[in-house]
Amino acid sequence: MIRISADHWLLALRTVLAVWLALFLSMRLDLYQPAWAILAVMIVTLQPVMFTGGTPPIGIIIGRSLARLFGTLFGAIVGLVLIALFGQQPMLYLLFAGAWLAFCMYWVILEPDEYIGYVMMLSGYTSTLVSLTAIGTGIEDIWSVAQGRFSETALGIGCGLLMHVVIAPRYGSHALPSALSQFLSRAATETLATLAEPRARDDRDAQLKTLFQHYQQFETLRGLTRLETRRLSHFIPALDRFASDGLALITAVRELETALDYLRDCEDGERWLAELSRQAQPLLTAIEAEPEGKPTERLLLADFEWDEATVEPRTRTRAELVRQRLGEVLGLLQHGRRLRNALNDPTSSKVKTLPRERRSRAAHNEHFVARFNAFRVFIAFELLGQVWVHGGWHSGYLAMMLLSVFTMLFAKAPNPAAIVYQFLWGSIAAVILGGVLLFLVLPVINGFPLLAIAIGIPVAIGTLMTPHPRWSLMGMAGAITMMTLLNLHSTYTFSPASYINGGLASVIGTICAMITYSLLRQRSPGERIATLMAAYWRGLGRLLREKSLPNRARLESRLYDRLGRLVALGGSDRSVSEAIDLHALALCVWRIRRLREALGPHRAEIEAWLGDIGTRVVSRRHHDPAVWHELADEAIAWVERLYHETRLPIASIGEIAMLGHLMREAPGVVLEARADEEHDASRATTGDTRHAG
Repeated sequence: MIRISADHWLLALRTVLAVWLALFLSMRLDLYQPAWAILAVMIVTLQPVMFTGGTPPIGIIIGRSLARLFGTLFGAIVGLVLIALFGQQPMLYLLFAGAWLAFCMYWVILEPDEYIGYVMMLSGYTSTLVSLTAIGTGIEDIWSVAQGRFSETALGIGCGLLMHVVIAPRYGSHALPSALSQFLSRAATETLATLAEPRARDDRDAQLKTLFQHYQQFETLRGLTRLETRRLSHFIPALDRFASDGLALITAVRELETALDYLRDCEDGERWLAELSRQAQPLLTAIEAEPEGKPTERLLLADFEWDEATVEPRTRTRAELVRQRLGEVLGLLQHGRRLRNALNDPTSSKVKTLPRERRSRAAHNEHFVARFNAFRVFIAFELLGQVWVHGGWHSGYLAMMLLSVFTMLFAKAPNPAAIVYQFLWGSIAAVILGGVLLFLVLPVINGFPLLAIAIGIPVAIGTLMTPHPRWSLMGMAGAITMMTLLNLHSTYTFSPASYINGGLASVIGTICAMITYSLLRQRSPGERIATLMAAYWRGLGRLLREKSLPNRARLESRLYDRLGRLVALGGSDRSVSEAIDLHALALCVWRIRRLREALGPHRAEIEAWLGDIGTRVVSRRHHDPAVWHELADEAIAWVERLYHETRLPIASIGEIAMLGHLMREAPGVVLEARADEEHDASRATTGDTRHAG
């Protein structure tokens, strides 16, 4: 038996009250179709619940409400334009409406901002809802349909948002300081453990993944800040900046582990490591125990005092590399602590030292995924449209409406065919329940209170089903289908044939969406990993060969976006670690190229060697560990050669050494092997539908 929590009952209460308010206002104002206002309430309320499993933070509700409002407005305008231009020419209508859907889908897949993507999604399928409803009921009513769709959606959004604000609102941004504290504390703990003793690779990978998960939690809550509270609004640029710095912190911890391994291999390495640990340990311990504590003056690790005649060049280089990476970790941790302390005390003078400008973001666009999804929705819309137009199927517009909705809604889902399959059962149940409600219940009730109760019961049932993964899709499907079929302005018109025809059209539209996803399958996660890796190697090759260097913030942003995709597709501890290794490798190359002026007479030769590495990594689809070890040996040979160049700064030699250490880890080999395994499995298993959209 499923136990319903108090949070789910509270969610049902909010939803039912919002539905009743939207129903009352829409009927009192004599709007075009009150069911659309109810549908807007349920989608704004329940769609986020499918992903959070409970009442979502108010920031998500606000963001999706605003996005839905603007998306519906733009979609209604496009629907008007489509009917104005092609209302009497069905073939041209199908062509241009399908093209608009495809364009919106392409934008949705590429757009990194969730809410802008949601606007485009709504714009895509709202245009078809408005134009197809006008075609099905009479194009002379197109203005009423478009105006009604927008006004009732706006009313439903307002009612749903009002209930979430008034009744026990949940603010996700309140947990942001705690999430930042946990991330900083975990990073300090990991750094202390790394300094204390060497650890097995599996243990490192597991701890690194845990640290990355804390970072992702901070990232999720950071996005709610600008929508939920004005108290932290002036911190948004600093939070955005630390989103990039947080990833740099993880990478620096990973590089520190590698540098420490090589320092410990030196005979007197522990001596210099002990000196660094002595300086860093008090600050790291303080941040681990109290990350929100009052920040102190920035700790700068002292330069080593050694006799170059007695300390080997290898030891000096490796110790200096550890000092640089440890200094970078400490600097980023202190930056995070200063930000964390400012969140507790917005009036502190330290707030003025925080960044005031947001850092621009550059996403890595998966154009092949976007093109395929655009092609898929266009083909499905055109084929079903041909059946509708040439078959004389009056209610076929309902099937096309649901086809456009489902193909837009679930394109990004890992297994859209399975999701639509669950929606199918919800649609069938909604058709049956809607028929009972429309023909048996509504005709015998009188007055708004009884109507509200009759509508509120299925709404409450659907809401209570949604937080449970097994039933969530059926609950959402029931809401969409029932509100599509119910006409609350004609509740006493007995027309079962029309209702059954519309119900069958809705089910057929859902089936068509499921068939579309089953026949036109998206690339598997393995194939997407292979494409992302190929794009990474091309970018690394340009970084190694081209004379001009990209801005570091832009490079980190692009790497961050690609890292997130690789982690989501790879999943395992080793995949997370390797993705971070790839991030570190690119940043190491960037540092070497930035310091190229200090290479003196060796600059041309080293840059030619780097360019050769760039050519070799791009020319290969699979990167053999033996080849990486060969490249690592070449880097170490350069380091051995430069040890005795007294005029060269030790930092430049250390970066080349770090490049060699990272290449010896054979970055990308595990992810490439995973891509091959996924690809072979998808080809061998004919019924496999685990494809990423």
